[in-house]
Amino acid sequence: MWWSGTYRRLGRHRSGRVTVRFVAVLAAFVVAVVGLGPIFAGALAPPEPTTSYYEGSASTKMLFVQGKLAGEARQEGIVILDFGRPAYDGATFGTLAYSGRFIPLSGIVAGVQSYIRGYYRWAPSYTSLDVAIGTNNSCGTGQPCGSIPFCGCPDEPPSFFVWGQELALSVLGTGAWARTLRASNGYTDDVRVVAADDAEPAYDPGFINTYDLLAGYASTVGGTFPAMVDYGSAESSFWTQAQLLQVAYGFAPDVPMPQIYYQDQAAQWGSLLRYAKARKRVLVRIFGVLTTGAGTNDPATAYADMLGAAAGVTAQGQIPWLSTIYR
Repeated sequence: MWWSGTYRRLGRHRSGRVTVRFVAVLAAFVVAVVGLGPIFAGALAPPEPTTSYYEGSASTKMLFVQGKLAGEARQEGIVILDFGRPAYDGATFGTLAYSGRFIPLSGIVAGVQSYIRGYYRWAPSYTSLDVAIGTNNSCGTGQPCGSIPFCGCPDEPPSFFVWGQELALSVLGTGAWARTLRASNGYTDDVRVVAADDAEPAYDPGFINTYDLLAGYASTVGGTFPAMVDYGSAESSFWTQAQLLQVAYGFAPDVPMPQIYYQDQAAQWGSLLRYAKARKRVLVRIFGVLTTGAGTNDPATAYADMLGAAAGVTAQGQIPWLSTIYR
């Protein structure tokens, strides 16, 4: 299982802030520990893209069907189930889904469990999938709401740090449940549960809410797994490069899966990789690429764009994940 151990925490300590220590043996370490092959050799063909979803609800029936479809298609890598932005209904932590519906975290857990049941039941033997419970940073104190600057949202969590902790507990609990399901049924497939955040600078120019959520998640996880996948953007108009790097690779669980909906987004991530290497002496490894049906890049083009931007800095010859997200 390539998530385990010190698979990617190279060139810095695990304190949650990027440091300046660079490990020169990066290539040999990744080949030996990660087991993903020679990532510093020639580029490989992109993986088959999985299907991720912007969820309008946490319907167990709908999510079971989504899992079944993924299993039937023998999808491997990662899928992101994005349940919307963090929210609080006055008593319960949850999300505001893309339908405008509040979903408690307990409902999200039930829905993700149903997805995993569907995948396990229909996937062929020995497949491997990471299922990410996704959120985004699209509203909160100090964030713009349409034409009103910095208005916040009436249903935002009282503490994004605590919300991140609650998300971590949900992810950890669902992961333990998935392992029990696998063992009790003798499944040969391997489904792991991680977290993900569509962290976009334009929706949190103040940076604090995004930072607090990731800090809360990392404090509860206490290590590198379950991962927190950053599937956001890296434009430098709102956050500094240091802040972008903090979100993508700064806390121990963080791994980057850039959204490359358009060609210029790969260039923005390339700029961040150059900053990390030159200023922080850190080689940031890209773990995945996300596309969308509404963008101009198809999966193969997005993969090539991002791999080209990464290879020019780190000589990375392979990106493990590729997914397209739909509503």
